[in-house]
Amino acid sequence: MWRWEKDRKETVNSENIILKKNPYFNVMESATGLLPIQYKYLLGSPPSVKRFLTIGISSFHKKKEHLLLQTIDSIFSHCHEGELNRITVVIYLANNDSKLNEENVKEMKAQFSAHVKAGRLLVIQSSLGSYPPVHNLKVDLWGKNIKYKSKQNVDYAYLVNFCANLSQYYLMLEDDTACATGFVSIIQSYVRKMEKSWTTIAFSKLGYIGKLYHSSDLTKLARFLLMFYDVIPADWLMTYFLKTKMQGQIISYLPSLFQHVGRISSFHELEIEHRDPEFSEDPKRLGNDPPASCFTNMLIYRNYKPANVCPPGRGFFWGMNVTAESYFTIVFDNPIIPQKIQISTGSAENNTDILHNGFVEKGWLKVHLNEHQTCLSFERIGDFKSGFFEMEDQTNRSGIECLRIKAAAPQKHWLRIRRISIWVKKS
Repeated sequence: MWRWEKDRKETVNSENIILKKNPYFNVMESATGLLPIQYKYLLGSPPSVKRFLTIGISSFHKKKEHLLLQTIDSIFSHCHEGELNRITVVIYLANNDSKLNEENVKEMKAQFSAHVKAGRLLVIQSSLGSYPPVHNLKVDLWGKNIKYKSKQNVDYAYLVNFCANLSQYYLMLEDDTACATGFVSIIQSYVRKMEKSWTTIAFSKLGYIGKLYHSSDLTKLARFLLMFYDVIPADWLMTYFLKTKMQGQIISYLPSLFQHVGRISSFHELEIEHRDPEFSEDPKRLGNDPPASCFTNMLIYRNYKPANVCPPGRGFFWGMNVTAESYFTIVFDNPIIPQKIQISTGSAENNTDILHNGFVEKGWLKVHLNEHQTCLSFERIGDFKSGFFEMEDQTNRSGIECLRIKAAAPQKHWLRIRRISIWVKKS
């Protein structure tokens, strides 16, 4: 509330009236500070120092399939000791049943007591009575009542608001998720190498699983989710949120570090199965990532440039106007002896954008040609089959300096290269 008071020492107009600073109103704090939501600690307590990553999970108990304990175990079991010291896991129980929450907490305390004592596991709840109405709301684009999705938006808003000051970064997971080995170190390394500003990075393609934020954005995200909670599902709001922060497209890391393992919908108790085809249980098994540079003569779509997928890239390349002369060349910083090579094109959502007719060559004799390094001599080593190339040669002992992907015929579809995995023989 604005307050106007008289002041004898300062004069504004002829009535000696000034606007004094109101101690109960601060523009930045009121607009972007923590929302005044009341939370109850059910297990653990906040860490005394900020860590690298907070992992947030909003959990709604499902009678047929409750995988929360399995998800928490997957988080901790796929971290080594050094990684465990960099994370805090926050579980927000979104059940309107205190006895059920107590039972869940009892199970978590019994199974993860060491992590609770180490300040790595924290369980909270809030009063669902403080929620905005989630019944008899608008209908979504499919003509279905979205009260369940609306409640999920509010659940997420309450969760991220709580986590705003716990760490440097925040990762959203769901309560039926499996993790890849070493995911914390992979995320940390990827973020450190990011040269451009970002709002959201996706470490999984599915819904709201594996989405990374700066913790400093969480209070804004909480408000954003609440503003549109009864109109748009959370995964759509995520896309709109990053655009309001001037990030044109979501940044995706491949292979995915998280997989959806549940079969039961969070609210409808219906069996649905969503799997991320890009998930790898152990990303290290996808090759050794010898440092290299890449270039192409294909027309590049938007910002899906060769460097995105070039080892050790974790994005994808998207090229247009594929002709019989199109190529994608990989030039290694140092000669390698390949033990195994896998190249994947297309994707689940773009399954026609594969290399329909093409092959791979290995090359030697590096030279500078125009703007790039390339090789003078190439030899064909195998063909693509249904958009996938694989070569395994245990007897090859000669080093190579280049690999080249070539189209053998024009195609009407674009070409998406989503993964280049190279295993290198140790000398």
